Parts: sequence; structure tokens; C-alpha cells
Amino acid sequence: MNGKEKALEIWKKAVSIFNTDKKIKWIVLIGMIGILLILLSEILPQNTKTPQDAVSVSIDNETFCRQTEAKIHNLVSSIQGVGKAQVWVTLESGAEYVYLQEEIRNTDTTKDYDSEGVKTLREKDNSEQKYILVNKNGEEQPLLQKQLEPTVQGVVIVCEGAGSAQVNEQVVNAVTCALGISSNRVYVAQLTKPSK
Repeated sequence: MNGKEKALEIWKKAVSIFNTDKKIKWIVLIGMIGILLILLSEILPQNTKTPQDAVSVSIDNETFCRQTEAKIHNLVSSIQGVGKAQVWVTLESGAEYVYLQEEIRNTDTTKDYDSEGVKTLREKDNSEQKYILVNKNGEEQPLLQKQLEPTVQGVVIVCEGAGSAQVNEQVVNAVTCALGISSNRVYVAQLTKPSK
């Protein structure tokens, strides 16, 4: 019997089993539908928006300072007795980007037996961290996990009402609470009156 005849015989047996057993019909039908769905998922276009696209909005240090100064100015100016105010914000560090990494860890275990049959177990751990890369515009880039805002180093507020201890305290409390910094990082000074 040659290969062609053998294949024909196997085919006939498969067809006879398929025709006699309803369970096999359903299993084959479900399997074919599954294969068809897999093929369709490969053929149809996919919306490939990487997480990095969604998080890639960044802010430079100068813009962050200006926005923070404007917010603090609006906050401080709304406190009773402050009057005209000017705000200056300095940064300790710029924006930080945290990229997604995967850790590959290998553990090598060695078992040694001495002449008396005493077992010695030695383990050596190796770990390696690699950035997860995504293809963006034909270029591989690390996947951005999160962006940390710049850290505020200090705030200087010059206002008309700084001569009042109560206004001074309210300004310091408002700024420290709004920015989450300590009070020794906030300086409030009296605004000079223009000479006539």
C-alpha cells in the first residue's frame, strides 16, 4: 500500500467517524469556528494605540513654573488683606519620567556531596532589568509608565499685606497646603510702595 492509498484510507475512516458521532461533529465545528476567528483577527486591521501615546503629554520646567505661579497668585490674592501680590516659584528638580521595566531573574542551584554524603546547597541569583520597548513611528522607544511633576524648591511671595502677622501666616499656610511643601520653603515679604 503506497502513501496515497494510506491517506485515502485514513480519510475514509475519519469521514465515517464524523458521520456517525454527533459529539465529534460539534467538536470539529467549534474547532473550525475557533480557527476561523483566529484567522479573521489576523486579517482585520487593529487599532494599535500604545499606552505611551496616551501618556506622552509632557510639560517643561518653565511652563510648570508659570502655571504654578499663576495658581498660587490666584490663591494668595483671594486671601483677605493680601492686596497686590507677586509670586516666584523655584524648582528643586525637573520632571521625571518613569519607564516600564521587566525583570529577568535566574537562579542557579548547585548541589554538592562530599565523601561523607553531606549535601551542600549553593544558590546564585542573577537578575537583569530591561526597559520594555514599543515601536512608535518606526522607532523603538521605552514605554512610559508615569511622569512625575517637577519638585518645588521654594516659593517667594511679595504682597502688600505681608506686614500683618495674620495675613503672613494665612499666606504661608495656603501655599504649604496647596503645594505640599514645608513652611520653611515659603518666604513672604512686604511689597514696597512706589515712591511719589
